[in-house]
Amino acid sequence: MHTPGGVGGFAEYTPAMFQRWIRGLRADPPGAAGQEKARKETFSAALEQAEQLFAAARVTDAMVRPLLVYYGLNQAGRAIAAAASTVPNKAQEKGKPGEPWKLAGHGLGIVGGTNAMNGLDVADIPIVSHKSGAFPQLAEILGSGSLIATRPDGTEATPVTVGQIWETISDTIGFSLPGPAGLPALAFDAEGPLGHYTGTDLNSLMLAPVRRGQESGRLEGIPRRIYEAADQRTALKEFLDRYPTLGGYQLDGPDGRLGWVSDSAMSALGMHEVRVYWNLAEPVAGQPTAPLEERVATPYRGQHFAYPALGDNPRPLHPLLAWWAVLYALSMLARYEPCAWNKRANIDSSKEAVPIEHLLEAALDHLPRVILDTIDEISRPAA
Repeated sequence: MHTPGGVGGFAEYTPAMFQRWIRGLRADPPGAAGQEKARKETFSAALEQAEQLFAAARVTDAMVRPLLVYYGLNQAGRAIAAAASTVPNKAQEKGKPGEPWKLAGHGLGIVGGTNAMNGLDVADIPIVSHKSGAFPQLAEILGSGSLIATRPDGTEATPVTVGQIWETISDTIGFSLPGPAGLPALAFDAEGPLGHYTGTDLNSLMLAPVRRGQESGRLEGIPRRIYEAADQRTALKEFLDRYPTLGGYQLDGPDGRLGWVSDSAMSALGMHEVRVYWNLAEPVAGQPTAPLEERVATPYRGQHFAYPALGDNPRPLHPLLAWWAVLYALSMLARYEPCAWNKRANIDSSKEAVPIEHLLEAALDHLPRVILDTIDEISRPAA
């Protein structure tokens, strides 16, 4: 454990404290950034730029804020890559960057170019990843899905839109962009196998019977359209099948019924909670079995979430890259189509303005924690 960011239970701390913990890493950087001079210098300088860009963003409004927030995250990404223990100092393969820990270029593009954004709602702006550049480099470092432009067979992939990525950022709950409903991040709480309850709520214990040889967990954030579907079982299965890390889940509890949780706190927002089941993982000789939440969900700001695979991408985006892609699109719109951006950011006339305002505020509040956690994640020694 290199930083406090790797520990849960930090909800009471402020963004400034997480930023201060990041500052505390610079004298003795974690991972590969602490082992090579050029990487340490990049780690320190990039984090200083990120901090200053975020600070500048706080004293601006939505007109220019996406530019500062995106480039703040972009600079933090350079520090993350410099610290990544799995990335060598020099390329091992021909055709690869000479120093693969150095990020170069955005690595993202708007389908149709920036001019195409002018006539689109923000939710409908399509984004694709390039073959090289910062975004695909970080996706590889983080073991993340990307935003592929072509399928493995060479055909054009279905573009992923800003609205689809937006829905996967849990901090946007209650502030969706106008447009078609997407696939949200699903909060996950493991309940443990029979005879081994790991939660804190006795009511949940009484409501969570499982068969021997099974363990269960609750997924919160199931949209109302799934809960109210005429064929709930089919709708729920088709929905959950879009979340690759949940592989092997079972819908039926011991009583053979779907495990809807009636007292979900999110029901008022049209988001429901369901209990799902897995067979107990087979133990591997000499190795402890990973907890259920680590096997089927991704940590994010002290919680665990299941994330969907978007478009034709086989894997979900890492949470940091979901932020990255959305902020990239907003920054490109603000920079290259300032009149169109001004209209979208006008709270007196645009239904997009308040969700945009919320996302940019949430970015400044939460990205320091996300960056700190990601540095901790990638700087651990390779297994």
